[in-house]
Amino acid sequence: MPDVNGNYTVSSFFSGAGLLDYAFMDSFKIVWANEIVKQAAQSYCANIGNHIRVGDITRIPLNEIPSTDVIIGGPPCQDYSSSGKNKGEKGERGKLVWAYLRIIKAKKPICFLFENVVGLCRKHKETLHRLIEQFDKMGYTVSWKVLNANQFEVAQHRERVFLVGVRKDLGFVFQFPENLKNKTKTVREAIGDLPAPDGSFSNHIATWTSPTPERIYDVMKNPRPNQFRGMRRVPWEGVSPTLTAHLSKDGRETLHSSEDRRLTVRECLRIMSVPDSYVYPENMPLTHQYKATGNGVAYNVGKALATALKSQLNAVPMQISMF
Repeated sequence: MPDVNGNYTVSSFFSGAGLLDYAFMDSFKIVWANEIVKQAAQSYCANIGNHIRVGDITRIPLNEIPSTDVIIGGPPCQDYSSSGKNKGEKGERGKLVWAYLRIIKAKKPICFLFENVVGLCRKHKETLHRLIEQFDKMGYTVSWKVLNANQFEVAQHRERVFLVGVRKDLGFVFQFPENLKNKTKTVREAIGDLPAPDGSFSNHIATWTSPTPERIYDVMKNPRPNQFRGMRRVPWEGVSPTLTAHLSKDGRETLHSSEDRRLTVRECLRIMSVPDSYVYPENMPLTHQYKATGNGVAYNVGKALATALKSQLNAVPMQISMF
C-alpha cells in the first residue's frame, strides 16, 4: 500500500542498466532491483540508486527479496527474438519468464509490469497464453498489448509486448496509455542538435573507424549473403530501425545518417528517448554501453506506462489487505 506521501514501492527484476526504472522513478519509489551483469548494475547504481543487487535471480532466496506494491521487469528476450535462435522457454534465458512468475506468486504485489519482444506473442504465443493463464489463477487480471515506441515520440520503430497484471481484489483492469497520434519524432529531431562526437558531450564519442568509407559504400551497394542486415543508415527524416544489443558487436548494421561511422552511445540513447541526464559511467566499456541501450525500454514508453499505472492506482480506494 502507498506510504503517507502516496508513494508505491517497486522492486525491479532483470533491470539491466535501469532504463525502465529511470522512466518509473518519478512516479514510484524503487527500493530494490536485481541484475546479473555487473557492468549494467554499475550504471544502474550511478543513475538510479544503490539498491540494486548483483547476481543470478534464480539463486537469490525469496526471503531476501522485499515485498513491494509493484514489480516491474523484462526477462531476457533473446530466446524469443526473431533474430535469435528462437528456443523460446526451452532456452536458458527463455525459461526465466517462469522465474519472474514465481516471484510474483511468492511476493503477491498489487500489480506488476512485464516486458518482452514481440516474438513472445507471435511465434511463442503459447508461452504467452500459459503465462497469462497462470497469472489469472494466481489472482491477477492481465492486460497485454504490443506498443511501438515510434507512437510515443520516439525516433525508432521498436515494438515490444507489455503485460500489466492487477490483483483482482483491486477491482479494475489496467488501461494502456493512448498512442500519441500525429506526434512522431524523426532521427534529425532526436540527434540533429548534438555536437561533434569528440567526447565533449557525455557518452558521445566516435571510436569506430573500420571499415573504411569505401568498404561501407561497397557493402551497401553489394550486400554479402552472410550478413543478416548488411549496412544501413538511420534516415534523417524518418525513424530508426530497432536498436538491438547487437550494436555492441557490429555497429555497421546501424550507421549515422550522413557520417561514415556507427552511431555513438549518446545518439542511441537519444533514439531511445532517454534524457541526457542519464549518463553511463566513463569506466563502463563501450560494448556494455551499447548492449545495455539495445536491451532497454524506450524511455517515453516506460514513462507513459508508469504515469498511467500510477494514475489508475490512485483512483482505487486502497482498503485492500495483502494476500
